[in-house]
Amino acid sequence: MKNNTAKRTVLPFRDIKVKREIMFHGIPASPGIVYGTVMLLKNNSVEVVSAEKVQNISSGQVQEEIKRFEKALQETQEEIKVLRDRVQSSLKAHEANIFDAHFLIVQDKSLMNQVTGAITEKYIPADAAFSQVMQKYITAMSAVEDPYLKERAMDIKDVAGRVLSHLHGLEIQQQKHSSEPQIIVAKDLTPSDTAMLDPAHVLAFAIESGSKTSHSAILARSMKIPAIVGMNRFVQSIEDGDRMIVDGFLGIAILNPTEATVELYKEKEKTKARLMAELMRETRLRSETTDGYTIQLAANVESGEHPEELKQYGAAGVGLFRTEYLFMNREQMPTEEEQFAVYRKVAENLNGEAVIIRTLDIGGDKLAAAMGPVHEQNPFLGLRAIRLCLANPQLLQTQMRAILRAGVYGNIKMMFPMISSINELNQALDILEKVKSDLQNANMRFDGDMEIGVMIEIPAAALIAEQLAKKVDFFSIGTNDLVQYTLAVDRNNEKVSKLYEPTHPAVLQLIAMTTRAAARNGIWTGVCGEMAGDPRYTPILLGLGIVELSMPPMVIGHIRRLIRKISMHEAEKIAEKALHAETAAEALRYSMDFLENNMPEILAGAREG
Repeated sequence: MKNNTAKRTVLPFRDIKVKREIMFHGIPASPGIVYGTVMLLKNNSVEVVSAEKVQNISSGQVQEEIKRFEKALQETQEEIKVLRDRVQSSLKAHEANIFDAHFLIVQDKSLMNQVTGAITEKYIPADAAFSQVMQKYITAMSAVEDPYLKERAMDIKDVAGRVLSHLHGLEIQQQKHSSEPQIIVAKDLTPSDTAMLDPAHVLAFAIESGSKTSHSAILARSMKIPAIVGMNRFVQSIEDGDRMIVDGFLGIAILNPTEATVELYKEKEKTKARLMAELMRETRLRSETTDGYTIQLAANVESGEHPEELKQYGAAGVGLFRTEYLFMNREQMPTEEEQFAVYRKVAENLNGEAVIIRTLDIGGDKLAAAMGPVHEQNPFLGLRAIRLCLANPQLLQTQMRAILRAGVYGNIKMMFPMISSINELNQALDILEKVKSDLQNANMRFDGDMEIGVMIEIPAAALIAEQLAKKVDFFSIGTNDLVQYTLAVDRNNEKVSKLYEPTHPAVLQLIAMTTRAAARNGIWTGVCGEMAGDPRYTPILLGLGIVELSMPPMVIGHIRRLIRKISMHEAEKIAEKALHAETAAEALRYSMDFLENNMPEILAGAREG
């Protein structure tokens, strides 16, 4: 009888002893280009193990195992505190909030009761009981579709590894560094691993796990360490001591590059450095088109720290102050006084420049510790941002009071996120009037004439922009969400991310509807999404009537130079052609043609990140 079994093709592993140039592709997580020697990193912590072949304990050992478990938890908490303090002292303070989430895991009474229950009822040792409980949580978190929640599985693994190490009496070893800075290659890096990296000894890292939203990626960007994540089947091809180029702009790692490739990247770096030096010399120049139209170039920030960075890059104030870091991973909501101190500090540091403070823009899942558990099938379409605040008006009132009071100390504006209807805006404005009345009755100083704006990030808001514009002082378009909600595309989902097209005709039509409605009603429109900091979209946005672009501080120079080389007349012609384009690629082509013909150096920078 004929054998119908398909033959398997066995692909041979690459002989890692043969040093030839190979390019690997991953996800760009932190920008920068480096060339150096690889150090393979092994997992420091004990892995969560399965429940198989667990040796039982006697009833007399139960209390001893529970005490051993409690001691391991205490030791883990002390380690996490050291890590948090290290991050807080060396990086931005809000990055330390990552480890507050780790605290919540080891302080979760329900989780710990499950462990002690397993020890007591199943007569199994503490490490086996803890492994069984944690494995359930890790499996559940890894299976969800939400990329944010999926990434939190790594936090649970991180903490679990620390607890198990203490249960096994093992000390977590610090990574040894050679005198020469190296490129770290590993299957994964936990947030703890990343926080312990010394930028003086680490050129970059490239790992198989992770995404742009992982805590390790966030820390890498804050530490200014170039990084690539999501490098599938990467480690098996690497040896300690290999030479490698890491391009954190494009998400490319080149193993054993030839001399020609190395020289090519060295030249790229020199070109980038020359351009950045030129742009830094232009920070005092006006961001004005050739025919005299001024465009405000502001910064997106997450804390009131490091105001010198805004001055360094020539930012005209803050176009988006994210307040979320004040609220996340806490057992209690921040008080009015705590918020007031932060908002006052940023206002005073800006010396009269405008700062637009966005009210809380996260979902209840991020506030679970303070507000109780939240279960939603799709948090991105659920109770978040202004919806969450209107459902919990005390939360919004407290934040409004702090913002209004801080307004006395600088030029603060307030902005509501995720507005989708007139009813939502009216409710928010009613709460605002009540807060003003309460402050007045209490004889407290506040800015009663503060400008109020709304974010246009839901198609519904753009479609009713005419009505919204009659009730507020400005619009700020959040293009990240506007594109995602308009095209039904999760840009962090690699299966559909190619469909995320900021110049899609539908998106451009919504932006045009917004700016035209604003102009008819005498208010201005800005953009605070990623389109604002990408030169490829600048001509179109200017031509559509955008008067403020808010972006990461370090890209302001690129946008300033572009604005100074284009006329509003040219921008309007480009925008008009883009509006009538049939495809996103065609619309973008009109802008790209201008950049290629007039500013190739800026276009090259945009293409490379």
